Amino acid sequence: MPSCPLPDRWTARAQVWLGTLVEVALPPTEACDARFAAAFAAIAHVHRTMSAHDAASDLARIARDAHRETVIVDPGTYAVLQLAKELWRASGGTFDVGIACILAPRGLLPASAGEAGTHRGQMDALRFESGYGVRATMPVAFDLGGIAKGYAVDRAVDALRATRASAGLVNAGGDLRIFGADHWAPIRVRHPADPTRCIPLADVCDAAVATSADYFRDSGGGLVDPRTRRMRAIPGSITVVAPTCADADALTKIVALRPTKSAAMLASHDACAFVLGDDGPEEGTSNSPSCATTCATSNAHVRLPAAAAT
Repeated sequence: MPSCPLPDRWTARAQVWLGTLVEVALPPTEACDARFAAAFAAIAHVHRTMSAHDAASDLARIARDAHRETVIVDPGTYAVLQLAKELWRASGGTFDVGIACILAPRGLLPASAGEAGTHRGQMDALRFESGYGVRATMPVAFDLGGIAKGYAVDRAVDALRATRASAGLVNAGGDLRIFGADHWAPIRVRHPADPTRCIPLADVCDAAVATSADYFRDSGGGLVDPRTRRMRAIPGSITVVAPTCADADALTKIVALRPTKSAAMLASHDACAFVLGDDGPEEGTSNSPSCATTCATSNAHVRLPAAAAT
């Protein structure tokens, strides 16, 4: 997961949401209870509506009823499902949130999620109707764990901007976004071969960052490959920088599963990816892992270290 040292003298507060610690930071002259409350309220709303573990969430209601009748969902859930389906189409099925039936037997989701949708093609079965209505042509069950956390970060940023905050940072367990002109944030990621140590990756400004990796998981990995319907490990780590955190969150999975075919999707979302190898430091060699990146030079939102830019 990426980390980001706070800009000098910024004020931060943290709460537990989305299964992780969420940190919101603001410049000292703009830090106030109302702004922090607005940001955390936006995060909490996504947590309640899109949790696959909550029987009252939109996802649970879709799993129970969408194949029988129209289910009216929160506008945010509607937007995330639409984005997920767009990414599913564009990636040739590589990004697929219809994987609850694969995660449930492994204890990663409630058993009811696995029972609701056991067939392939769940994304193709999803239909969108007016008034935030969702229908399905067969029983479906979705897991938004690969995109909802990033979406929640984006909504928290929107909430801060609605209070006229000129700058800020939201970090949800490593899915983070910073906004504000001229506020550059150094991004650090765990060394894939030595996850207790962080290494500098790049500086970002007005951008979002997300990382996918298997630092502390077992050999089975934590990523589902929809093509094989099996869990797989991520060699090294994948970090994506994009304009929104929802895009960055989802694109890490696409880069991890189809690295040779992801460049077009990254370009279409104005994003770039850093792929760190899992080669470890050896005596007499560099302490940094191998790094491949889609960025050849710095752009308006990403400032690469001199060695990487070269």
